[in-house]
Amino acid sequence: MAGFKAYLQLVKFRLTATVVATSVFGYLLGCKWQAQAGSISDFFQWKEFAGVLLGGLLVVFASNGLNQLIEKGPDAKMSRTKGRPLVEDRMTENEARWFSLICGILGLVTMALTTNFVATLLSLISLITYVFFYTPMKGKTPLAVMVGAIPGALPPLIGYTAVVGRIDEIGVVLFLIQFFWQFPHFWAIAWLLHEDYQKAGYWLLPSIGGRDKKSAYQVLIYTVVLILSSLMPVFYGLAATTCLTLVLPAGMFMLWRAYKLFRTLDVAEARKLLFTSFVYTPVVFVAYILF
Repeated sequence: MAGFKAYLQLVKFRLTATVVATSVFGYLLGCKWQAQAGSISDFFQWKEFAGVLLGGLLVVFASNGLNQLIEKGPDAKMSRTKGRPLVEDRMTENEARWFSLICGILGLVTMALTTNFVATLLSLISLITYVFFYTPMKGKTPLAVMVGAIPGALPPLIGYTAVVGRIDEIGVVLFLIQFFWQFPHFWAIAWLLHEDYQKAGYWLLPSIGGRDKKSAYQVLIYTVVLILSSLMPVFYGLAATTCLTLVLPAGMFMLWRAYKLFRTLDVAEARKLLFTSFVYTPVVFVAYILF
């Protein structure tokens, strides 16, 4: 039987925690939007919050586990993934399958019992899109990044709808911010690991030339769109203009890193862009909550 460490690796626990953190931001922003001029605490409910947190963790556990189950063959070819538990036979495929299915069912049931229909449905769509659309597409087309950005952008919307019970303009804006953020973030990863991905037959950079100007140009363009999307909560009244004291510097720094990559095409610049992207969304979402 697989050990505890193997299960942590199967569900990519650290990655899962960062994904679920965005749903927590979405939940708090939902409370803020409902409260309007009042206090977030007036709409904060521990049962809902715990459901978003626990249900989200379990659904992402399921998504990551099923993803590794499907990608066992390609994972064995890449340096980055050849130490995963299924590849090293530290866990059987049957163990991974049942664990993932149980996590998925428990996660959706938790969401259904503690939140509402919309948040639960979005959680299901996230799981299905990631496992059955994005995962098979990775070895066939760079458009997989576009499809994978959909489940990656749903957590803030899931947290938000858990409070408001509907998809409205604010929820769509939160989705768009997370959606466009993933392109510079994921392409920075693809830039760093281009040769490793090719070993498994994955071509995830946007240009057929790989690490070329065309790929870097798209990173730059999507970063600009991300920054513009990040200004929209002010337009819709979710956050005050004072939030721009954090949002704009974060955006300009992100844009500077994307521009440096465009100028140099250097792997070191891709790494700097990646680290910047890790900081960007927490800074932006915290700014929306505080102001």
